[in-house]
Amino acid sequence: MEALFSLVGRNSKVFRRDKTSVFFSLLSVIIVIVLYALFLQKMQVDSINQLTEATPQMITMVNEWLIAGLLSMIAVTTTLAAFGIAIKDIETKARADFLTAPVSRATIQMGYVLNACMIGSVFSIIALIGCEIYIVATGGAWLSFTAFIKVVGIILLSVLLASLFNVVLVMFVHTLNAFSTLSTIVGTLLGFLCGVYVPIGALPSFAQNVIMYFPISHTTLLLRNAFMDRSLAEVFAGAPAEAAGEYKLLYGVTYKLHGNMLNLSTSYMVIAVTIVVLAVLSIVLFRRNRMH
Repeated sequence: MEALFSLVGRNSKVFRRDKTSVFFSLLSVIIVIVLYALFLQKMQVDSINQLTEATPQMITMVNEWLIAGLLSMIAVTTTLAAFGIAIKDIETKARADFLTAPVSRATIQMGYVLNACMIGSVFSIIALIGCEIYIVATGGAWLSFTAFIKVVGIILLSVLLASLFNVVLVMFVHTLNAFSTLSTIVGTLLGFLCGVYVPIGALPSFAQNVIMYFPISHTTLLLRNAFMDRSLAEVFAGAPAEAAGEYKLLYGVTYKLHGNMLNLSTSYMVIAVTIVVLAVLSIVLFRRNRMH
């Protein structure tokens, strides 16, 4: 265990020392924020105006919708960036040096995974606090204690899912150039697969199904429900009953797959099953790679 903790500490220091890596891990999130400031917020507000009257609570609700997507994306991009250390160690032969010490390959690999979980959790919690301050500064209210704990729990679950998802991807990459390409592709696709760039309801049925089958999008859905529960009730209080339902389907607060409305317990189940499958797959791939 001492060797494992030492490796995690070393990996964390290497990650924090590389400021460029930290910046690029957040680049896709920065792009989303810029797009949101330029036109995404106005587009959504204009759309909601057709369903109900514009109010200050509406802006809060729209901001919370975006924040849920951002937090889901941060969990993926930061954990993926943390795995860049593993690729760098392969290129610089540092991993070969580790193997000369009395440390197993499994311990070395676990050191990378735990570091990714730690980095993803820290960045996500910091982002959550920053987003909460922004919500309050723009006229919204703090999350209740219960809601805050729920959001933190979903974030930690999303970080675990993202870490296992990324460790599987990284096992197919062996150079920093290939890793850079992978990071660019993942960062670009995330905005679409989490329904941030384009509302899920505005996409063709096939694209909607792809998003709903993508496990990480379910962390976005859970975060949206946790953040927006109060603001949704306030915004649609005087609107027709079906208005809130239309908004939820259009903006991915509720999923409707093959004509069936999915409840939140289904999303938790999808995430839990995916975590187990990815954990098993990562072990299988690790053992296969060790044989070569």
